[in-house]
Amino acid sequence: MISSQQPTILVIDDDDAIRQTLVDILELNDFSVISAANGPAGLDLARRDLPALVITDIEMPGLTGYELIQEFRRDERLRATPVIVISAKVDRAATRRGMELGADDFITKPFTEEEVIHSIRTRLDKKELLDELDAFAHTVAHDLKNPLSTLNGRLGLIELTIGQADEAALRRHVESALQATARLTAIIDEILVLAGVRQQRVTPEPLDMGAIVTEAMERIDELLRSSGATVAKPAAWPAAAGFAPWVAHVWSNYLSNAAKYGGPKAAITLGADVQAESGRVRFWVQDRGPGLDAAAQSALFVPFTRISTVRANGHGLGLSIVRRIVEKLGGQVGVESQPGQGARFWFELPAAPR
Repeated sequence: MISSQQPTILVIDDDDAIRQTLVDILELNDFSVISAANGPAGLDLARRDLPALVITDIEMPGLTGYELIQEFRRDERLRATPVIVISAKVDRAATRRGMELGADDFITKPFTEEEVIHSIRTRLDKKELLDELDAFAHTVAHDLKNPLSTLNGRLGLIELTIGQADEAALRRHVESALQATARLTAIIDEILVLAGVRQQRVTPEPLDMGAIVTEAMERIDELLRSSGATVAKPAAWPAAAGFAPWVAHVWSNYLSNAAKYGGPKAAITLGADVQAESGRVRFWVQDRGPGLDAAAQSALFVPFTRISTVRANGHGLGLSIVRRIVEKLGGQVGVESQPGQGARFWFELPAAPR
């Protein structure tokens, strides 16, 4: 089963009390934490686990904090990892040196929980934005290139063969051009949704899930009809909270994938289960297609920042946006599948009182 995870923070400090204090603060704020008591051990952990952010002391045995930063900046995989330096040194020279080497922030001891968490969230938000800009550039270059090439090629053929080719040939060229245009439109729509999710602040409200599912099916009505897919829905839905336009996008993405990859004339079943322990409702889309092995599942729901390096047979961009939507609404996403046994794609939202 694939599901979303909290960012991992690496804490490196040779003072046991301070290291444990930082670990406790981070865990209380729902971060995943790994820690090391010296520079070499911290460097090994960083290379092994590729944390989202590193917090390090300066004066440590083996490698100082300054030397650690230099090692990170030499490593292609760690070069962009934010580093926060926490030290008893308060002089400007120490701060300047850390920043010149590539430290992203400098916090002096003693520190407060508020200082640490504010610094971490600020650095992670900044890195996420920069990573998304980079991923956006790769996505535009990669995902738009093929349909644009098809569109240009077909229009060129139409221009060359007007008055010469038979009507059937012209129709094939036009249909191919229209398909390429539809793909371009879909990609642009997805990117606009992603931009809206990043920028827009919403207040979750009780959802009319039946109406939302109906709207999602109307959006992909042509695909459902052309593929011969059938959709079975429950008579009633558990109460959940969210933002209806975003949730409709999640449903339409799951349904369109089930129609495309759920086998000939896909039989699609929708459902929901109340997760009492977590206080969430799990909504799901089940198909009876060929299913997914572990390797294929690992390429799904990757963060948008990784879609330029991880491709999932057409799923990548859409499912990355689904993950962003659901996590922003306080939920999780995932998939359950075995080869030959179909796939169940799910998302969870906070339960709402009836």
